[in-house]
Amino acid sequence: MVGPGVVGGSRGLLSARLGCRVQEEDVGRRETFSAEWLDLELSSRPEDGWCRREVDTQRRETLEQRGAVRVLEQRSP
Repeated sequence: MVGPGVVGGSRGLLSARLGCRVQEEDVGRRETFSAEWLDLELSSRPEDGWCRREVDTQRRETLEQRGAVRVLEQRSP
């Protein structure tokens, strides 16, 4: 079995495709068999960011944090 894999990325996006290829040959019976299929596909995509804000009025402090979110999608048969 051979498992070809493709990983690529552009502009912060990541994707991967994993497949399998099987090939058999029976010389005595003069038979051959081959098959190829996609096992798994992974990709990421950006989502809206998140923001957290805390205010302490007694100490007169404010904490604000922002971040980016990436979603990982997995598809398989």
